[in-house]
Amino acid sequence: MANIRNQPRAGINRRSTIPKRRGDRNRSKLLKRSLRIVLLFALGGLAWTGWERIPVKEWAGLFPIDNVRIVGDVENLDVDKLQKALLPAISGGYFYQDLGEIEGAIRPIAWIDRVRLTRIWPDTLEIGITEQKAVARWGDRALLNPRGERFTPDGIDAFSNLPVIYGPLGMESYLLEMMNTLNEKLQQKGVHVAALDMSKRRAWIVKLNNGLEIHFGRQDPVNLLERFLSLVPKLGEEAFAQLKRVDLRYPNGFAVVWKSAEEISGENSAVSQLNGNASNLAVEN
Repeated sequence: MANIRNQPRAGINRRSTIPKRRGDRNRSKLLKRSLRIVLLFALGGLAWTGWERIPVKEWAGLFPIDNVRIVGDVENLDVDKLQKALLPAISGGYFYQDLGEIEGAIRPIAWIDRVRLTRIWPDTLEIGITEQKAVARWGDRALLNPRGERFTPDGIDAFSNLPVIYGPLGMESYLLEMMNTLNEKLQQKGVHVAALDMSKRRAWIVKLNNGLEIHFGRQDPVNLLERFLSLVPKLGEEAFAQLKRVDLRYPNGFAVVWKSAEEISGENSAVSQLNGNASNLAVEN
């Protein structure tokens, strides 16, 4: 009888069996992860379905907007008017509030330039407002901001100190730029544009803050003003202060009208009159 104990044992191929067990473990882990992902998607789908089935008003009631905070430098804006525009638009609650609807409700208010809306958890809506800055009047009812954009508040009587611009609609930005350019040229004389008027036929008339009215016709106002200022020394500084109207439509010079004695005495009694009764005087190059 053979001695089984002394027989050599059959060899075990560990290299072939161990990888097989690791592969089973990896598949098991992968299966568990897949089940978790499926479960998460299922729970997410159920939550979304529940969210969608609950009416918007119910969620708004759970998370209402109780506080509205206005931030920014507000000087001319009518706060009561802003509040009346806001109230109907704030109804969707913290999550369902339509920020575009709020901006659309307050954007038409004339003094609002830019709006920034921010939700602050759990019940606050912050409205950042940049107010319009008026740099000139546009006609008798509107104002212009530094970009030459027209806006129309309820009244502009409080801005009578600003220069006024008259011109065709759609040319606000161009005319404001022209006024600024003319002011740069006039700095040397210590005066600035008080009124600028461009007619439909593109004829220019400018009135300065010292009362001088300048007629440019349909020519380039900047070039004509430069030529006029280069000839002013021929008149003298005292004479410049007494000019009432200047017509620059002449090719080789300009015509002037002097202020009357009453007008001069009303402005400065120390200035002597050159010619109170003169109408037009041609000054050649």
